[in-house]
Amino acid sequence: MARTFKEGDPSFAGALAGIALGLESYHILELKDEIPPEVWDREMGMCELELEDEKQAQIRQLMEEIRRG
Repeated sequence: MARTFKEGDPSFAGALAGIALGLESYHILELKDEIPPEVWDREMGMCELELEDEKQAQIRQLMEEIRRG
């Protein structure tokens, strides 16, 4: 989805076919410091535990690459 938000619909089948919106998008893991800890623990705590540290690092790296273009 991050690429679709930035570059447009790659399938050229939807309403955003070929339309680059240039929107930045973030993975929820990148926003952890912006979310109150009690909310994070309640809403994302279990999901975060399911992802190994290496996988979390890969997600962050991929999102940074997408935003750089």
